[in-house]
Amino acid sequence: MTKTANVLHVLRLFSDERQQVRVAEIASLLCVSSATAYRYVAELEQAGLIEAASVGLYVLGPAIVELDRQIRIHDPLIAAAASVMKSLSERTGGTTILARLHGLRVVCVDQVRGRHGPMSVSYERGRAMPLYRGATSTAILAHLDGDTLGALAAQDAAALAQAGLPSSAGALMQHFESVRTQGIAHSDSAVDAETLGWAVPIRHGSHLLGSLSVVLSRRTPDLWPQRVADQLKRAAWRVQARMDVGQA
Repeated sequence: MTKTANVLHVLRLFSDERQQVRVAEIASLLCVSSATAYRYVAELEQAGLIEAASVGLYVLGPAIVELDRQIRIHDPLIAAAASVMKSLSERTGGTTILARLHGLRVVCVDQVRGRHGPMSVSYERGRAMPLYRGATSTAILAHLDGDTLGALAAQDAAALAQAGLPSSAGALMQHFESVRTQGIAHSDSAVDAETLGWAVPIRHGSHLLGSLSVVLSRRTPDLWPQRVADQLKRAAWRVQARMDVGQA
């Protein structure tokens, strides 16, 4: 791992469970000396990526907020999907979620609340979620290529088993065959109670970017699942078309 990667790895130490870090923690968690940990901190602090909350205690810095704004404004996928998501939420009444594949996690990068959506959803913007749970993730997982599924089976067999999924590439491909054939994933209270979810993959050319989802409360009046599925598929096609012609 390069020095730059080591420095940036400090940022990965922050989480919902660890909002602040001490230099001693950085040294321990990254298996580096205290002097090296202080050097990492100094470089990140100079860049505005972290800042001191008190002596020896650090939190994420304002540069993170600046970068987040740049993503929201200039990310091609978010730009291509913004108006489509708004229209989709109005048509279905559901909360729409735009998610990206990030390593072995799925991250919501944008969300539009719908009148019949749940009060809150676990797939909130910026929160990394498991790759093996819910329609939003399943739509991505089902469309990964065989080599990637093979790597997942080898590296993450325990998590697959815990999610009740097969632990071999071939079995995974077979398990998700219906999702690939139908082009849509569906879940019922898989992540949040009393919610229904539909999701489709989003691609740019042959590259799998993530998924587009609609989440509705099970108490939604006059719910017509097939209509939701059809509108979601059409919305995904529009997003992909905008990406393909470079309108985003």
